[in-house]
Amino acid sequence: MEAQSLTHPSDDEVNALVYTRASMDRHYLMRSTDDQETDCRLWCDQQDWGVGKVITDANRSASRWRTREREGFEEALRLIASRQYKGFVTWEPSRAGREMLAYVQLRAACQEAGVLYLTKGRVYDFARYDDSFMMGLEFLTAEKDAAVIRERQLRTVRLNAQKGRPHGRLPYGYRRIYDEETRALVRQEIDPEKAAIIRSAVDEILDGVAINKIVTRLNREGVPTPMKPTSEHSRGWMTSTVRQIIKSPTIAGLRKYQGQIIGEADWPAIIPRQKWEQVNQVLADRARHTRYVEENNHSHPKWLLSFVARCGYCAHPLVRLRGMVPRKRDGRPRDNYVCGKPGCRKVSIDIPYTDAYVTGVLLGWLSTPESLAVIAGPEDNWNERVREAEEHVAMLRKRLDEAANEYAEGRISVSMLTGIEQRLTPEIERAAKAAVPPVADRQLLSLMQESDLEAAWERLELVEKRRLLKMLFDIRVEKARKMGGLFDPDRVKITPRFSVPETYQWTRPESS
Repeated sequence: MEAQSLTHPSDDEVNALVYTRASMDRHYLMRSTDDQETDCRLWCDQQDWGVGKVITDANRSASRWRTREREGFEEALRLIASRQYKGFVTWEPSRAGREMLAYVQLRAACQEAGVLYLTKGRVYDFARYDDSFMMGLEFLTAEKDAAVIRERQLRTVRLNAQKGRPHGRLPYGYRRIYDEETRALVRQEIDPEKAAIIRSAVDEILDGVAINKIVTRLNREGVPTPMKPTSEHSRGWMTSTVRQIIKSPTIAGLRKYQGQIIGEADWPAIIPRQKWEQVNQVLADRARHTRYVEENNHSHPKWLLSFVARCGYCAHPLVRLRGMVPRKRDGRPRDNYVCGKPGCRKVSIDIPYTDAYVTGVLLGWLSTPESLAVIAGPEDNWNERVREAEEHVAMLRKRLDEAANEYAEGRISVSMLTGIEQRLTPEIERAAKAAVPPVADRQLLSLMQESDLEAAWERLELVEKRRLLKMLFDIRVEKARKMGGLFDPDRVKITPRFSVPETYQWTRPESS
């Protein structure tokens, strides 16, 4: 294709700025953009223009639905405005943009700086109304094409979702089989090696293993991450990666569309649906978010209740601090748990006595059949019971919110609102306990079967003791009546997080 002559003559050599763009270039191979640059340079030679700079946006959409900004195009607009170049070149107008906003920005920048636009082998001058009009039609057509492409893609996604067929990026744990001739997708099947990693992680989480302990093991074993590392210093597996994989309904053989599960997929499940629901209910329980730290790590915990017990005044975690309270009578400093929130610090209590008291309560609680029942023997369909309890909590809280709104609008009195709160609050607390997923924890089950609970507790690592306490109890320390942070058992409020199912009958398991 031969380029037409300049719209208006110029005695000066035109220094051109070339811009190339490709929507689909995830591997940054630059094949499409290289071809664009070849044609653009040819047209510049035909016009006796010199190419001063080439800017490329790889893997960048130019429609209004794009999810990533076009840094190259923004740079091109700045360079045009700087008047360093007298010509701007793209392979076709749609490379510069597929929305009218891009055209308005480009036209304004070129008109202000007196820059000519070379595209599809022809030179346009935005100072001329006919050229400006023609380019406006080109960009309007490109915008329409983008809308048609998007509608076609959405229709394909919707049809695939209704049929339960896979779409988008290959999910971890699976592999795809394509027709050798047509390259059409035949099926999505389980990848045995990756699926084994998922199954192992799910079982460990249900057994009470911390996610970052699983991550540590995967990184030590050199297990490849779902995404290829972008550098030699990749962090490898992360807790967020494991959570994302396990929370995905894909591994349960379910199809999701627009954030909602719409039915079963046409690929096999790696994890049975019931088990997948259970592990996700455990992941949603914030009290089970524990951090595994090795002993040689400087952040390894040294205190039983730091960041486990909470301030009864502001609910902020207690931490171990020295120098916050008066010394002992013999002059030695006190070791106290103190509210870690600056501006509060209203709670302080002696560490050794508090640790001993909380440990005694725990061991006593574990010795009662009623408490052991919610730990040792959850029924097979406990996820259904937990879901029903969650819905009941949401309904009760909605009723309480509606009562508060009625009071704010003057339809009920403050005494009526108080009565509603007094009646609903205990129900909400009971329902919230029922919504806590039961424990099927290997370490706890092993501890329960010991004949000497106290000796078995002492043999546990500090990290494990902290994990069990956080999982089983809500521990609050109230403000002391006098200064000094002395221990008083009445200040330590320990509430079990679980409620005993009414229909469950527990029997102590046989010792092996």
